[in-house]
Amino acid sequence: MSGLALSFAAPSWLWLLVALPILWFWPRRLEDMRLGLLRSLALTLIVLGLARPSLPGEGAIPHHVLLLDASRSAAAAASRVAAGAESMGAALGEASTTRIILSEATAAAAPSESWDRSIPLHSGATPLGDALTAAATAIPVGTPGSITLATDGHSLDEDGRGADWGAVVMALTARGIPVHVVPLESADGGLRPVAIDPEPTTRVGSATRVGVAVAGRGSATVELLAIDRAGEVKTLDRREDVLVDGRTEVTLSFEPWEAGFLPLVAVVSPADGAGARRALTTEIAVDDPLRVLYLGDRVVEGAPRLESLLGGGFSLESRGSLDTGSPALDRFDLVMLDDRPADTVPATFQEELVDAVRREGLGLVMSGGGGSFGPGGYQESPLASSLPVEFIQKEEKKDPSTALAIIIDTSGSMGGQRIILAKEVARLAIRRLLPHDKVGIVEFYGTKNWAAPLQSAANAIEIQRALNRLDAGGGTILLPAIEEAYYGLRNMQTRYKHVLVLTDAGVETGPYESLLRRMARDGICVSTVLVGPARHGEFLVQLADWGNGRYYNASDRFNLPEVMLKQPSTARLPGYRPGNHSVEPRGGRGWWGEVDPSGIPSLSGYVETRARPGAEVLVRTREEGHPVLASWRTGLGRVTTMTTEPVGPGTEGWQSWDDYGAFLARILTRTASDATGPWRFSIEADRFTVTVVAEQREAGAPAPVASRIEEGGARVPLRFDRRAPRTFAASFPRPRDGDGRALAARIEAGAAGGSRITRLVLPAPSAPELAGRASATEDRETQGDPAAALDLEALAAATGGSIAPSDLTGFRPVAGRAERAVRVRELASLCTLLALITYLIEILYRRRGGRRPAPVGVLAG
Repeated sequence: MSGLALSFAAPSWLWLLVALPILWFWPRRLEDMRLGLLRSLALTLIVLGLARPSLPGEGAIPHHVLLLDASRSAAAAASRVAAGAESMGAALGEASTTRIILSEATAAAAPSESWDRSIPLHSGATPLGDALTAAATAIPVGTPGSITLATDGHSLDEDGRGADWGAVVMALTARGIPVHVVPLESADGGLRPVAIDPEPTTRVGSATRVGVAVAGRGSATVELLAIDRAGEVKTLDRREDVLVDGRTEVTLSFEPWEAGFLPLVAVVSPADGAGARRALTTEIAVDDPLRVLYLGDRVVEGAPRLESLLGGGFSLESRGSLDTGSPALDRFDLVMLDDRPADTVPATFQEELVDAVRREGLGLVMSGGGGSFGPGGYQESPLASSLPVEFIQKEEKKDPSTALAIIIDTSGSMGGQRIILAKEVARLAIRRLLPHDKVGIVEFYGTKNWAAPLQSAANAIEIQRALNRLDAGGGTILLPAIEEAYYGLRNMQTRYKHVLVLTDAGVETGPYESLLRRMARDGICVSTVLVGPARHGEFLVQLADWGNGRYYNASDRFNLPEVMLKQPSTARLPGYRPGNHSVEPRGGRGWWGEVDPSGIPSLSGYVETRARPGAEVLVRTREEGHPVLASWRTGLGRVTTMTTEPVGPGTEGWQSWDDYGAFLARILTRTASDATGPWRFSIEADRFTVTVVAEQREAGAPAPVASRIEEGGARVPLRFDRRAPRTFAASFPRPRDGDGRALAARIEAGAAGGSRITRLVLPAPSAPELAGRASATEDRETQGDPAAALDLEALAAATGGSIAPSDLTGFRPVAGRAERAVRVRELASLCTLLALITYLIEILYRRRGGRRPAPVGVLAG
């Protein structure tokens, strides 16, 4: 050490040294210098002792910890380690040691009374992670040391999970403390269940898978049992002749029959009956059936057929007309629009539906054929933008049929250029007609005459010959010609009926208004053309107005009018494509579950659509690549489209497919998986406390509420406190029985005033009473999961330790090199001793003739 580095743990006491001069002047001035020095020295030593001085130095003594796992699975092998513990302590010499044992209340192999510390085991748990933490704490910070761990590696916490020892190993490595391991032989548990892993959520009537891990060697029978509310044991599933070589996973399945909390028991027995039946227990929360609002229209008996196909996991409520009011969407997990046209779904309800999907996580499935998507009129609907597909609706330009009667004035006033102009205007009008139109020509020249009777416009030659035969000459009596055209057109079956009058307007007067207005009421339009220089044009304008037509002027051959006879229109072609369409499966495995997608049959019809960017296509047509099943998230919810009728003619092939019901049920379940209301609930737990966490999914949501369900069925409300923005938590002590064993924690939660209930359960780590009802035994300690065992060789390698002999014979653990290897010497006791010696010297000095001290002394008083 280069210099003195004295330090004090309580330096405040050093202020008493200021009082030293008082000894020389109170109660009277001392005359004996030696006596004053002795008294001053004694008081100084007392003050130093109170200040607790210490002197650091190099070469700290190593500290070694022996950690022995004397649990039931390793008890037999642990006895040899306990016997060798004394010899190891003797071999370490002056090094300090701490011995820690993990054992039951009484450890026969190594009594806990002879150890420095005992960690009791409860409920078959072997918390090696906690034990390593305790061993690390026993080594003072800055002191070199080591940990010798004797265990079989089977590690379970109180919840039956594998111990979390990663954090403590990292801390030991950072401190430079090696872990030497003594591998102990584990008791042979035989064929046994070591883990039971049910699906996290399940519903009444839905297929639920439970994974059971079996350890050991041999052929086993694996059963999954349940205990209902009446206490009766039910066999849910069974697998025989399961070959186990080390560790094997077995998947069992069943359908829960009621909502609530269901205890499960996995039982493993040797196939030859030679060994004991071993059990493992857990508990699952079963939610209510999926509530579906079914809005069908065109598919006959769509709701009962769909409900029969889906099974008991779904509760369908079918609604016909929505005119009487919109149903409350918060009562449902999923809404299904099946082949229902847009005009039967009010726009206000569509907007409410989209808002519920985005803000509350409601699931939406839109399916159907000719009554849905584009053919159903959803192009401009509020729902259109929320769907994962775009409508492909080709437009067809339609030219509606027309019947045209052309009345040409062939009176004497039309001679010369006027009759020629009239024929040209007539030809231009006829050219606008199509073969499905009708046309006829009436001439008047003092009387009326059909120059060409009403006929197909395709007879162009006949009509042109009739026009060519017309010549001016005669009187101008127009009214009978219009009546003749009216009678001819009245019974024609065409979309438009039109009369075109070509004249120079030099005609007689008559009751035109009444005739033309009657024709207009019958759907016959009358237009007029003034041929030649403008005169009498006002009369023709009136005729066109009464006949609901138009007025034109043909003053010369350079100003021939384009007569409007009809308005072409467009129509959307049907988007439904019947026929045999081969399809191919796509999408992730989560959409298919246990269903084999390779066996999906062809479709008999579907609606042509196009997937939007970001949509997940689950099934599409093989040739065209059109989506049949597509899905995407929108807001908090999910929307899925099925461009065919689930129980209609489009899926005739699918309805005979054995896996169709399971696949359709999985599609609907995945779509409604986010319909948990405005709160997402989860459960957390440690050894002493259970916490229910509520995460807000929607701003402004009602407050979260929850209740704890006790063993007898009583409900205890929980109080939520704000933990963070949009996060609340409610905590309560972990339930335990009279022996201190942890019990299951059952929770029902939701939103205040809401109808959705979320059930959560924290299973009891061990339930031997359930195993007893299954005529089997449960021993968590000897049913350790090999996959959860502590890798002893890896632990030693990670920390720089070694493998020690099983009986510790001749083993001397090597301590790691600490970051600051210091050795602290406490001097308080030395100061107290020196103060006592000085006081005794002062007494002897006075008795041997020193000057008499003052009558009253500080130390002698």
